[in-house]
Amino acid sequence: MQTIHFDDKVVVESINTGKTIDADVLSFKENSFLSVVIQKTVKLHMQYNEAKKLYIGSMSGMEFVTQGPEKFVTKHGR
Repeated sequence: MQTIHFDDKVVVESINTGKTIDADVLSFKENSFLSVVIQKTVKLHMQYNEAKKLYIGSMSGMEFVTQGPEKFVTKHGR
């Protein structure tokens, strides 16, 4: 048996500037969607792109990408 957990932080990259920034995860469904808060003020919704294997979102004319939160698998039992 195993338990899967995801980190509550992600690194988001701005495609326009190439800069990265840390963000807090609000809600997440693996391979579907990701909602994050940047600097505790900006909420960003991102959708999973199967072809690129990235979560992609846009706001104020800027596009952002991330690989999503880190996945942790804990094995239980013998």
